[in-house]
Amino acid sequence: MVARGDLGAQIPLEQVPSVQEAIIDACRKLNRPVIVASQLLESMIEYPTPTRAEVADVSNAVRQQADALMLSGESAMGLHPQKAVEVLRGVSVRMEHWSREESHHEKPPLPEISTSDTGRTSEQICNSATQIANKLGADAILVYTRRGYMASLISRNRPDCPIFAFTESRNVMRCMDLQWGVVPFQFAFRKDLESNLLQSLALLKAHCMVRSGNLVVAVSDVSSASQSGTGVLQSIQVHVLS
Repeated sequence: MVARGDLGAQIPLEQVPSVQEAIIDACRKLNRPVIVASQLLESMIEYPTPTRAEVADVSNAVRQQADALMLSGESAMGLHPQKAVEVLRGVSVRMEHWSREESHHEKPPLPEISTSDTGRTSEQICNSATQIANKLGADAILVYTRRGYMASLISRNRPDCPIFAFTESRNVMRCMDLQWGVVPFQFAFRKDLESNLLQSLALLKAHCMVRSGNLVVAVSDVSSASQSGTGVLQSIQVHVLS
């Protein structure tokens, strides 16, 4: 949590923006969700529109790729709570689109964070899946995960398309809701990836989140092998929806 009010009381105010960026960058490298909070749209406690400086502040936090932005007084005791949330969302969505259009260059590689062979394999698969999705201009990445770990690794790479994550655990689904770019669903897994894929795509089509002709990249660490306790099969698939 980057609580700028408390941060500004501990360090010189002119250092807050650079320290905020350093904290966000460190959290991303360590695969830890990071929230930017405090005084994002402070003037909207009283007024229906934010100041230009507040809009720039929100845009900067989005551009730094924080996982989430949090309102406090604006929505807890402000006169325009719904309007404040709408402004926060509108500015965030616009800045995300602009950032994607701006960054066509290769991003620097992230440091490895896993020490086990399984964890390192998951990292490389998720890194590769993100690169494939970005280079092919995929419309979505689908992740099937029991613990939410692979969804967090995909999110860590900040892909250009939405991440739809499917898990059987309600608690895992709630945790994934905080991660950057992830739209989580609670989902009863079938025996194989193909069955999971067909079922999840039907769900996404019903919610108008994907449509025929879209290209999706599917990543999974759920398989019949893992269910039987004999191992884990991790895979990447590319599909064009019919």
